[in-house]
Amino acid sequence: MSKTVFITGATGYIGGQVLYELLSSPIDFKINALVRTQAKADLLVKRTNGKVNPVLGNLDDLSIIKEQVSASDIVINTANVDHVPSAEILADALIAKQSETILIHTSGTSVIGDAVTEKNSASTKVYSDIYNIDEINSLPLEQPHRPVDKIVLEIEEKNPKTKVAIVSPSNIVGVSNGYDNTISIQIPFLIRNSIKNKKTWSVYSGDYIWSHIHIKDLGEIYALILNGFLEKKDIPHGRNGYYFGSYGGLKDEKVTTKPSEIEHTWRSVSDRVAELLYEKKIVPTKEVAELNYEEIVQLTGDEFGPKYIGTNSRSRGDNAVKIGFKPKYSSIEDYWKRVEEDVEYVLKE
Repeated sequence: MSKTVFITGATGYIGGQVLYELLSSPIDFKINALVRTQAKADLLVKRTNGKVNPVLGNLDDLSIIKEQVSASDIVINTANVDHVPSAEILADALIAKQSETILIHTSGTSVIGDAVTEKNSASTKVYSDIYNIDEINSLPLEQPHRPVDKIVLEIEEKNPKTKVAIVSPSNIVGVSNGYDNTISIQIPFLIRNSIKNKKTWSVYSGDYIWSHIHIKDLGEIYALILNGFLEKKDIPHGRNGYYFGSYGGLKDEKVTTKPSEIEHTWRSVSDRVAELLYEKKIVPTKEVAELNYEEIVQLTGDEFGPKYIGTNSRSRGDNAVKIGFKPKYSSIEDYWKRVEEDVEYVLKE
């Protein structure tokens, strides 16, 4: 029996990979994708061989979102994760439904990130989506992504017929199988601005730790969650259905101020980018400039720029492991290959 899917962000980095997973599934999905322009719609139709029905609109078109959610069996949101009005109308539509529905919402591990400050250094605070779930669900609304997360997490309590999961990716790397934007944000942001300004930089010392994941491994997590719900498996959902898009299974590790094999420091990324650009004679030195918040905003023209690579966010995707996730790209060696891949990708743009 066919299932109707409504997906937002299908031409984006994460959404493109999720759409690829849907189109690769043996399940007959009828896919409606929200796209902002006719050009994007035409592109999506062409590259999916007509297997996707584009719906013209954006997250401010609340009536369109309400209509699509009301008519769908599955809703997957991979667009702007901080857009409160669309989250509210999404919640209202799902709460009002009488039929069983699945919602997979995309957040980000900045929700557990700390502030950007010169006084910060590598943190020993690690969040597991199983062992620290109560703490995660109690994060203050001032944390990035938290206002929308809170709206989403209350849906299932108000309507148990809707099964809800949140996927919260860490630093994503790798070229996706998507249909338009196939590269990530954080590291390419550093690379582009290093090229533009002829120097590579870090936020203050850069000694902050993040977890990471390959985009194709992340897509597998979405597929596992969706299949688990469709097959009526007893998988984490609602307030327990918080899936960090990072690697897990290290509960008994000894946590120190040095990154584990499934983490990196942002300083090490800056150092590697500097080396690669220097080898290619793109920048005059492989030294990394330690810049403050205001300097980076001025350099990049992006007020959010320092937050991309200037915080700690150490997460463990233990829920994904619990439901059968077996990553293919989790080695630290693979991570550094993807950093090199990002440099080559940006240089070819």
